[in-house]
Amino acid sequence: MRRALVYTPQARDDLDGIFDFIAVTNPRRARTYIDEIRAACSTLCDTPMIGTERPDLRAGLRVLPLWRRIVIAYELPPDRVDILRIFARGRNYDAILGG
Repeated sequence: MRRALVYTPQARDDLDGIFDFIAVTNPRRARTYIDEIRAACSTLCDTPMIGTERPDLRAGLRVLPLWRRIVIAYELPPDRVDILRIFARGRNYDAILGG
């Protein structure tokens, strides 16, 4: 059975922030970029273990880097993938999630 995909409010805010940053110079690319991130998140429903475990930051935390620019932080409760945060390049996700 495919897992359900759930975005936390913080993850939605992260996507909005990424969109807004790109849209200043290229609104069309901003939309496709967000679509690509969402597609990667959706892939986690079928292959949830592809991310790296990060128990040093938080129990149950996994991260999936994309394109050396994005890091998706997620957890795997039963039957779901919870997208906790989506960090853009330059954000210190270790400090944010570990602190």
